[in-house]
Amino acid sequence: MDDQLLVIFQRQVEAQCRIAFGAIEDIGGSFPWGGVQNLVNAAANISKLCWGSGGKAAARRAELRRSLNIAEDSPLRMTRMRNHWEHLDERIDEWWRTSSSRTYIDMSQVPQSMIRGFAKKDCFRNLDESGRGRVLTFWGETYDLVAIIEEIWRIYPVVQAEVAKVPH
Repeated sequence: MDDQLLVIFQRQVEAQCRIAFGAIEDIGGSFPWGGVQNLVNAAANISKLCWGSGGKAAARRAELRRSLNIAEDSPLRMTRMRNHWEHLDERIDEWWRTSSSRTYIDMSQVPQSMIRGFAKKDCFRNLDESGRGRVLTFWGETYDLVAIIEEIWRIYPVVQAEVAKVPH
């Protein structure tokens, strides 16, 4: 990867980290869902920067990941949760076509263990802050927000050091 292009990508990762930090603060506010959505989007944007959409640029972006010490199994690599949020309209349409009960649970904030007796596809977004930290669930798929947040905090000083090497 060209050095100038590498720095551009690094600066974009740095910006997405900052956006994620603002989102993390918002999660603790009176309406956490804006923060959750912004965190999911920032994490997915970092993923796209590092691997490309759907992993299509993974080989070309290997140098970027190396420069930021991002492992192939980084929790940032997962984008399915962002896809659920981004394509919520399609998820609602699918739910409407396939749900036998038409029970719709969304934006709940309870321990996952409290949601019983419902089909997975009847349960859209849930934020479980019990136990270790924060787990986001959509249609039974989980997304460990703590792992995402820890990874963003881990790479932030690395990306700052990298972009500081090059004059603006």
